[in-house]
Amino acid sequence: MNAKLLSVAVAAALALPAASQDVVAVKAGKILTITGPTIENGVILIQNGRITKVAKADGVEIPWTAKVVDASDKVVMPTWVLAQSEGGGRGMNENMQNVPWLSVRDAVDPSNGYFEECLRNGVGTIHVLPGNQTLLGGQGMVLRPFGRTVEDMAVTENTGIKLSLQAGGGGRLQQIRRMRRAIEDVREYIADFDRRKAEFEKEKAAGAIPKDKEWTEEYDRTKKSAVALVQKKAKGWLFVPSAAELDEAMRMGQELDLVYLLGANIDEGVTALAKLGVPVVLDDVIEYTEKDPETDKESKHCPAKKLADAGVPFALSLGTSAPTAYPWWQLGTCVRNGIDRAKAIEALTMVPARLLGLQDQIGSITEGKLANLQILTGDPLLATSWVDTVLLEGEVVYERSKDPRLSLLFAEPEAKTEGAEKAPEKGDGKDGKNTPEEKKTETAEKAGNEGK
Repeated sequence: MNAKLLSVAVAAALALPAASQDVVAVKAGKILTITGPTIENGVILIQNGRITKVAKADGVEIPWTAKVVDASDKVVMPTWVLAQSEGGGRGMNENMQNVPWLSVRDAVDPSNGYFEECLRNGVGTIHVLPGNQTLLGGQGMVLRPFGRTVEDMAVTENTGIKLSLQAGGGGRLQQIRRMRRAIEDVREYIADFDRRKAEFEKEKAAGAIPKDKEWTEEYDRTKKSAVALVQKKAKGWLFVPSAAELDEAMRMGQELDLVYLLGANIDEGVTALAKLGVPVVLDDVIEYTEKDPETDKESKHCPAKKLADAGVPFALSLGTSAPTAYPWWQLGTCVRNGIDRAKAIEALTMVPARLLGLQDQIGSITEGKLANLQILTGDPLLATSWVDTVLLEGEVVYERSKDPRLSLLFAEPEAKTEGAEKAPEKGDGKDGKNTPEEKKTETAEKAGNEGK
């Protein structure tokens, strides 16, 4: 009996470390919850990757089995969410225009440095889409920037089709004509499919086809995603390069379930977008300079500011090269142009989370949501703040102190080895004069000079 009790006790003791790995407590100097009040000196409890409690430290009892992440002198907030990105792939489709059956899954490269840079900048969720030089360019997917394989990184697959009104060969009107023709082709295909299915059922009812025979034909594999788009069973992510294409984009929006991805020169369409009353996604260029053709004077424009003033919710994007590749630059540009600080931060957290249909999972620090957290050395809008640590689903996936690239970049010069032999110096000879080697050199030089 004692032996059995001992074995049970040992088994229980061995089980404790495994259980402790599922519980994480983050002690924070400040918690930016996004959708709730800021919490000073708080604690975030995480179990099995989800937030179970967020409160001030004196109101939380940390389990003794919990792994504690000490950020008591730092700021903790949700990781950034990108509603669109073209980064992280190898050879994204830009050449074949009408290919709705393609998926970015086949182009995503988990070893791409883009994902590493995302973690370094506090990005935890990325919606990867084909580029803008397309028509019906293929299907996107939502990834987290961590994992050895695409399967490890995948959050949501087949998020909808990328469409673009970016003028290709033939100009703007030609691109609109191509788009209308592509959509109409899908409708004609659906109508023909439905007609043939109805004829089958009619012949079956008339006895021309055995009663036990069923209609087994499915939509063509290359047309399935486009059919889902036309039937409003899938989203379309439509790139609208300027206000000139906005009328056509809004017409398409009456027929399809679309999210508008706006180019930089969209200012003249802000009023129409305000009446539409839907969130939009901005291009990474949210500030540009324009020269007056008559006065030759330059003026700055910020589409994000105009949308904010009109009450249009918007999501920010990050570019793939500096400076727009940095969240701090985008947020700083918004605030510098007079956008409310909270709205700017929401544009990289809750607004894109809603557009992706993931508002119940990410975008804020709320009980029940995934523990996707970034720990900052200071306020997110301070230029001197850095991402210290990133947790995805409660797992620490990035630590600045262990970042190999930053370690190499900021490495201290190697100290000289103590006790190393010093190279002979002039005057180090035992006779107080030069060393024997230097004496030989001087003798040779003297002989050479005398022979000249």
